[in-house]
Amino acid sequence: MNARAANAYRRVDLESAPKTQIVERLFDRCVLDIAAARAAIEARDIQKKAAALDHALRIVIELKASLDVPTAPALCANLAALYDFVTERLIEANASLALPPLDQATRIMTELGTAFRGAHAR
Repeated sequence: MNARAANAYRRVDLESAPKTQIVERLFDRCVLDIAAARAAIEARDIQKKAAALDHALRIVIELKASLDVPTAPALCANLAALYDFVTERLIEANASLALPPLDQATRIMTELGTAFRGAHAR
């Protein structure tokens, strides 16, 4: 019953949160997922690595799908290219168990999250 209540709370929290806060949470969670994948690779835990990278990839795909191209075509094209690069880096890390691609993905997602927060704060 506690799990059901926690899920209901999370759903209500997500549904009532401002869209900007949801995007901020997505950036934060993606970075956390990448860190979890890194730890799993270092521990040679392939199952945890796969789960963390799968979730990070789903976040990046969702962020890309949510771009409002008609409103800002040039910005969206640049963001889409960055999201594609992050996707490639995560796939590379998943296939090769290499850590440098995760570092690159972390750096980009952290910088994008910071930029998003800065733009929203204005």
